[in-house]
Amino acid sequence: MSGLLLILQLTNLTVIERSRKGTGFDYWLGSQNSATTLPFERMDRLEVSGIRKGNQSQINTRVKLKTEQTRASDAQGLPAYIIVVDLGRPISIISAKQNPEGTVLQ
Repeated sequence: MSGLLLILQLTNLTVIERSRKGTGFDYWLGSQNSATTLPFERMDRLEVSGIRKGNQSQINTRVKLKTEQTRASDAQGLPAYIIVVDLGRPISIISAKQNPEGTVLQ
């Protein structure tokens, strides 16, 4: 849940719907400002993951794993956000994958 709240707070995106199994990501995202896009238009992908309690290396490894997981839907050419939340302490990493080739910005 905290990953969804982070997207709402830090971007102009909102959750449209849960993706189907096998897509490599959890949620479809769309614009919060429907005046610029069609309502419920799928614009971005979101993959969220939680770690009960981890160190920085474990969190970074999970980000890399989840980024690789989104490759299953890269052919759509849409950006992907990957959020990993450490539930044992207030730390989250948000990564944005801007293109299907896998360039990651952090």
